[in-house]
Amino acid sequence: MLNRYDNVIERIPQGVKKLQGIQNLYLYGNSSYAVEMLNRMKKWNIDIEGVLVSKEYSFEDTFEGYPVYEAEEYIKNCEKPISIVPGFWALKHTDLMENLCKSKKIDQIYIFDGCGYLWCNHFIFPESKIVLTDSYYEGLIKRNLCREYYQENYELFLQTYEWLEDEKSRKTMEAYVKGHIELTEFPMLDVWKQTDVDDQYFPGGVIHLSEEEVFVDCGAYTGDTLESFLSRVNNYKKYYALEPDVRRFSQLKSQINSDKVIHLPVGAWDKKDRLYFSAENACGEINRNAKAGDYIDVDALDHLIAKDDKVSFIKMDIEGAELSALYGAKETIQRNKPKLAICVYHKREDLIAIPQFIKSIAPEYKLYLRAHFPYASELVLYGVCD
Repeated sequence: MLNRYDNVIERIPQGVKKLQGIQNLYLYGNSSYAVEMLNRMKKWNIDIEGVLVSKEYSFEDTFEGYPVYEAEEYIKNCEKPISIVPGFWALKHTDLMENLCKSKKIDQIYIFDGCGYLWCNHFIFPESKIVLTDSYYEGLIKRNLCREYYQENYELFLQTYEWLEDEKSRKTMEAYVKGHIELTEFPMLDVWKQTDVDDQYFPGGVIHLSEEEVFVDCGAYTGDTLESFLSRVNNYKKYYALEPDVRRFSQLKSQINSDKVIHLPVGAWDKKDRLYFSAENACGEINRNAKAGDYIDVDALDHLIAKDDKVSFIKMDIEGAELSALYGAKETIQRNKPKLAICVYHKREDLIAIPQFIKSIAPEYKLYLRAHFPYASELVLYGVCD
């Protein structure tokens, strides 16, 4: 993990390297998704010969400045095999993908949303023609868990590593850190399997549920964790669902009609406050530096949860606010020793700062780390007390 790199470095994904300078490369499709793929290729200086569009779709002679050809006829008559980048969601148009894979006139198929392919796909297509490119690669750069940061905080990383209870946790941490330092594609692939997607927040062998659960869901979104929880328990005591985004809260409330589910339109924080909220990404996030935008109400779990509720499980996926929310749940954690499922991938410091805080207030916690997607995201720290 300590190979020396320049302080400023732009690494290029392996799949992108293969595309640069390739001959006879075409974009297939003319949808808004195709525009997104084209913009991504332009950013990485990848040139295409033109755009292919199936005959059942309407099209003009040019698309974004490139010549357009009727796909079926062009592929049939091309003299040399061509390579394509799908300008469509490959896992939705499976018949088209299967035909392209079978065609002798198609050399390689470069899928830019490689993570989505790995996540959803059951590998129904011939793999020999498909080259996956990690569309979440830029997230590694943005998070900036670089060699210098790792070296500066080596003792804390080492301590976190030694706290982890099992070999899978340690291998997961190694893959995550190495993936950031070396800027590799799909860094978690060796410690991830497809069932880990469905097991997020409830990994087998780590989390055990009972009929006594008082579950606190911080970042309840539209109820995906609630749905997963209900599929695993026959009965439970109470479920607190916190979601500050008004867009999602209405969807969340419609998920289930039960007096056991307490819907709270607030975000978890270290104190009662009103904060700016950025909705630029799909989930939204607190933006402490913003001077304009939407407000959300936030509060500490120690204030929101009744003290006579014996909280048994706290889950947090709140876009970088996890550490502040844990500060606000200190008394609840110390009093009840609930199971913890805390996302530690939103900020580079979370992987060391969050375990440090948990161990400082309750040293008896046993810590586990699991990756739930093949890229360096959806990394969850689990804490359990015997």
